[in-house]
Amino acid sequence: MKIEKDNQDIEKALSMLLEKYSIKPQQSFHLFQNGGVDSLQLLPGYNFEDSNLEKHQIPLLAWRFKRKFVELKKIVEDAIIEDVCLFRFCCMGSKDKWSLFSLLYREMDLFEFIGNGKIISVQAVISDDQVGSVILRLDNNAICSIEVGIQVPSGTPLIERHEIIARRGVTSDLVVDTQIPQSSIYSYTEKGESRYTDVDNELFGFDDLQVDHIRSAFQILKNPDLSVPWRQQHKHLCTLIQMVFESNIERGRVILKREKVKINSGGVV
Repeated sequence: MKIEKDNQDIEKALSMLLEKYSIKPQQSFHLFQNGGVDSLQLLPGYNFEDSNLEKHQIPLLAWRFKRKFVELKKIVEDAIIEDVCLFRFCCMGSKDKWSLFSLLYREMDLFEFIGNGKIISVQAVISDDQVGSVILRLDNNAICSIEVGIQVPSGTPLIERHEIIARRGVTSDLVVDTQIPQSSIYSYTEKGESRYTDVDNELFGFDDLQVDHIRSAFQILKNPDLSVPWRQQHKHLCTLIQMVFESNIERGRVILKREKVKINSGGVV
């Protein structure tokens, strides 16, 4: 039977890593919403919907430390697939844990991270504030289609797929014949199905999102200078999400240029 880990367990795990690697944080910290202003508030960036952060709020780009995304980035940067032209992302979560804001925040940052560029234009359609389809372009001319939704049943783990298509080669974070993420080991017993879900050789019993949270918080405490570019990226992503909703309202492409947003209703990304 899997024991659910709570915020205190996450903070204890982070403290264990800091002690193990002899890292002494410059300031006290907490990993949940209701901490004091005298300590760093380390949360995934999508938890801060305001682009203007308080001094103690540090937006974590937690997904950047997930192994599969690091490997996708290496594949692109090392030109293992040649002349990348199209990214196809799909991410579906339950509304008890996710919102369109949080999913778009995560997926657009992944596009810039893996695609090694900055988004310059957005065209989007959103239905019932629950499902969205977005087309994006980077300043290096790579294009991405993102599908997001919060209609899956409550308690369902995040369902995602990230595919990259190039002139020569295709890569994905899922195996070729798979439509949804799978666990490494399945056990079928008289008590029902159980799965091997540990994904980290130091953090046992935590789910994917908790591991990402701990690892990214560890990196920011190990290297506090990361907070500057991450805060800048947070502000940038909040602007992009605003562009998404503007595009949906205007039924046209929104172009980001020199930090100014303009509408091009007849444009095609």
